[in-house]
Amino acid sequence: MTMKFPNWQAENWRDAPENPVIRQTEGFILGEPQILTPGELDTQWHAFMHSFYGAHFTPYFQHHTSADGIHWSCLQKWQWPVSASSLFFDKGEWILYYTAISSEEERAEHHCNNFVCARTSKDLAHWSEPVYLLFPELPFEREHMDICYESIEARCPCMVKLAEDKYRLYYSAGTVMLEKCGYEEPKYVTFAEASSPLGPFKKYGAPVIAPDAALAHRNFGAGALKVFGSPEGLIGLYNSIYNDENGYHHSAINLIRSSDGIVWEEAPFNPMLPPAGEGWKAAFVYQLDLVRFGDALRLYYNARNDWRDGVEAIGFSSIQSDFPVFKLWGDAWRRMG
Repeated sequence: MTMKFPNWQAENWRDAPENPVIRQTEGFILGEPQILTPGELDTQWHAFMHSFYGAHFTPYFQHHTSADGIHWSCLQKWQWPVSASSLFFDKGEWILYYTAISSEEERAEHHCNNFVCARTSKDLAHWSEPVYLLFPELPFEREHMDICYESIEARCPCMVKLAEDKYRLYYSAGTVMLEKCGYEEPKYVTFAEASSPLGPFKKYGAPVIAPDAALAHRNFGAGALKVFGSPEGLIGLYNSIYNDENGYHHSAINLIRSSDGIVWEEAPFNPMLPPAGEGWKAAFVYQLDLVRFGDALRLYYNARNDWRDGVEAIGFSSIQSDFPVFKLWGDAWRRMG
């Protein structure tokens, strides 16, 4: 591979002074921000994310707007059974790929807690009914560290378009239990492909990112992956799950590259964005979106300040970079070498 890693070392990123820029006012979890910059929909910034409210963990999907990408206000929210999600645009239509939280009937039929669904929209305000896409069926997808269905999951979808009739849906499956937190995180990343964005999908059938005892930042779980394009190949940003030398769990964002999106190479300076300090991202740095704003890139992500009683909020870090990275929507794949 001839593609060079961009200079995205941890020391080159700058946290926004206003972090976290989106906080919960009625709950304790905000996750997986998806960001639209001015010009992609209208003249505003837009952020989409999932959230959990109250003692019963009531799930919502939220839409926030901003004039500067820093100061946000909630425009809409929908009480859907939704967790980690990502946006995609193709042929004049928005598609939300999301982790669906199983109902009692779905859990009884598919023997899992989470699976992958999609909803479509023309305006990001009115949405279709769910389209069921993927369930955790393969042995590695159903690996877990508990005896109940609550930890069998397919989750964290990310769609990319690699050719006119080649859609690849990356997703996470299998789980590892974070004992000090009381919840699970993904063990593997894999993918499925289809000739249309809503399937039917054919699974690759094996992990492309897995725990690796030789990597201190990925010694426990693969987390989840977002894939972007560049003229020289594919760029991946994933939040690995690891245990430190004192037995505490963490998550950090890492940079990887690939020519085919199957075999990935780690940047030698990973982790790219680790948890830090004693503030809002002291324990975990989780899932993300990367957008360009002028001559800088902004990496939005949700982070957690503690373990069992942690609160998750959304902030961003920025870097001066002319590296040509872009979302693989619509015809953007034609810009790749």
